[in-house]
Amino acid sequence: MAKPKIKRFGNPEFLRKIKPETLLKLLRCFNEFFLKRGMDFSGSSLNATQLDQLSALIVSPPSTCPGAFLDAVDMLDTLSSNAGLDELRMMDAQLVRKVQEKGDSAGDIALKVWLMDRTALERIYTKFSIDRGRTMKCFSPGNKKRLLVTPDRAVCQAMEKDLEFICADLFDSPTCELLTFDEEDGHALLIRHGEHVKRFEILDDENKRDTRALRLLKHDVAFVYRTGEVLISGRSEGVKETYRRVFSQHLFGDERILVPSRRFTLEPIRQGRDCLNASELDVSAEPMLRELQIQRRGSHRSLLIRGDNVFDELEEHDSNFLRPFHLVRARFTFEVEGERKSPSVVICPDQDMIRGDIHHPVIRQWLEVCPFNLLSHAPILAKR
Repeated sequence: MAKPKIKRFGNPEFLRKIKPETLLKLLRCFNEFFLKRGMDFSGSSLNATQLDQLSALIVSPPSTCPGAFLDAVDMLDTLSSNAGLDELRMMDAQLVRKVQEKGDSAGDIALKVWLMDRTALERIYTKFSIDRGRTMKCFSPGNKKRLLVTPDRAVCQAMEKDLEFICADLFDSPTCELLTFDEEDGHALLIRHGEHVKRFEILDDENKRDTRALRLLKHDVAFVYRTGEVLISGRSEGVKETYRRVFSQHLFGDERILVPSRRFTLEPIRQGRDCLNASELDVSAEPMLRELQIQRRGSHRSLLIRGDNVFDELEEHDSNFLRPFHLVRARFTFEVEGERKSPSVVICPDQDMIRGDIHHPVIRQWLEVCPFNLLSHAPILAKR
């Protein structure tokens, strides 16, 4: 299965999010492997020493470690959170109700889903991984057409066929798979493909040198909105252009219909900190301007202002301070109640790029109402 990045595990806290009796069911699926490592999980519970041994093994797994076990750990670590449980319920509420028992944590529920239907949990994990931060480029059909075709399985298979030839040229492998997920405002598409083969010199478990050739499985994503706008990720402009052309043809009936769209602006920053205040945003989430890159007009020199609140720095100057500068890039973070990591988003209007946790629920809500999103304010501007 696809992994967006190599992860390191081994934190006993993660393992303790799952009831010992539930975790044992996972470990016993790989009993032969653990017995060879001198780890016996035949008891009715797990002690602290066993959890530490298990953590150490996961931090640095041997080459003989079953891939299915590491996949399961990856998914469980990702979904053992309130956000992961919300995603589980959203994707398959009936399955969650079927496995859930009193006192179960998100990790318990995720593991029970894995034990009952591994494919179902992989699909939920895949959908969850779509929302991770990445750079996206926006395209729009303009006023000519709206979305003509829903990207269902048949349409995705047709796009896969077109992309096979292109992937064979770009990545030396024709393998390509498209998965689609319904969103409130449209559809999310996951595009799986192989990367170029890479060769690595390794040391095996007996400290002998060897060479392995691997073709990594990568994925790009696209968001197709009902309004016709399309957000696309990709490793290069050539890859994004390929996706643009294929989506245009299969979803709009014309490979030229989708064109680069200017979706964002940073001009409201000139009006001061009140531009961040959106009355529609949950009061428990507070947006902050953390970085602002500015470039003096007529020159190539640029300045980067960083701080807990960039407006504190700007307000130390007079109101005309930003007038001779072009606003290049800004990074916003959000303090969300109950979350340790602050989601963030970077907006670059010149490239019409948005990067970061763009599908975090709080950021998604903010982007719909903030003055930096030109599309969200298009109807209002049209009436003036």
